[in-house]
Amino acid sequence: MKGKDEFHKQARFFHLGEEYFWLSGQNTLVERQLKPCLEAVARKAAPGAIRILDLGCGPGNTLTRFSRYGNVYGLDSSPHALSFTRSRGVKRIFSGECTAIPIASASFDCVLALDVLEHIADDESAMREIARVLRPGGLFFFTVPAFMSLWRYHDVMYGHHRRYTKAEFTEKVMRAGLEISSCHFFKCIFFPPLWVLAKLERLWLIPRRDNFYATPGWLNRLMEALIVWECESGFARHIPFGVSLLCFGHR
Repeated sequence: MKGKDEFHKQARFFHLGEEYFWLSGQNTLVERQLKPCLEAVARKAAPGAIRILDLGCGPGNTLTRFSRYGNVYGLDSSPHALSFTRSRGVKRIFSGECTAIPIASASFDCVLALDVLEHIADDESAMREIARVLRPGGLFFFTVPAFMSLWRYHDVMYGHHRRYTKAEFTEKVMRAGLEISSCHFFKCIFFPPLWVLAKLERLWLIPRRDNFYATPGWLNRLMEALIVWECESGFARHIPFGVSLLCFGHR
């Protein structure tokens, strides 16, 4: 029975990654940001030679999305996530910890860690591992939650250790031996309502629950478009706050 429950939980996460504005908008944004970089790498490589590693791949949304750019591999510590992903026909996945990635050094052209580092107690060790498995000049792309003032039950429920300030996060990335091309907030429009929500939760004025709320289709599409527009328009780069941080660069 537990296995069946876990399978349904992973199926829910996969559906959220495909359809729910908070995750689907972020996945679209990440792909659009990385696409020109990956295409430039592909032009210099043999066909199909690009290797992309998705750390904390979960139910495999990103693995499917990026498969058009090269060979995508997924690592996750959850046997349930890996089992569900395999059930979808995805084969290049393996079990492991982000602080001790079980692959050779300089093996990948790109490493993704999307909403993963906040789950790791020793996040700097994970960043050093990312630098180790990247080839010289290889790309990294991170997203993490920002500002402890937004800390909510959602963070506790999903096993977060922290939310980051921009200065703290960039310092950790650079200490790991990675060079940052860009680091800025995104989902900025959602900061005020989530700040209020966090305050109300701490005062026990509203129920504590996860923050995946049912939304009408038209509103879901609008908010997904807003997440993408913020970054593509350049708006987010001038705002000193946001719900999340987006950081990318190279080894």
